[in-house]
Amino acid sequence: MQTNRFIALNLAAGAAMLCLAVPSTARAQTRTISVEAGPIWNQADAQRKCSEVAKANGGTWNGQWRTTVPGRMSVCELGLPPSRDRYVVEVIEAGPIWNQSDAQKKCPEVAKANAGTWNGQWRTTVPGKMSVCELRLLR
Repeated sequence: MQTNRFIALNLAAGAAMLCLAVPSTARAQTRTISVEAGPIWNQADAQRKCSEVAKANGGTWNGQWRTTVPGRMSVCELGLPPSRDRYVVEVIEAGPIWNQSDAQKKCPEVAKANAGTWNGQWRTTVPGKMSVCELRLLR
């Protein structure tokens, strides 16, 4: 009787440890982030934009997106693999950027000139004169 109770307790403890170990291992393999993607109008638009955002950030789109500011901003959920390299995000001046289409032309060029990758983010700092692109740079 004592032996059966001992085995049952050990099995329960082992199962509990296994349940604790699996989620932490899964988290160590990938992490999920939300990245702004401009306005997303529907699922077809999300498939195009979120795939681009994922590529720019070195991740994969997990199929999830949501609107954060109606008609203005949505975010895509990305899975990022664990990295052995250390990246930093830096803001680099790019001259005036007039709209998202213009940013999609200029920011990749700025990234290439700085040996980085554009993460899809940009903003105007001086209207009509200066904008910046966010770049991932290896440090």
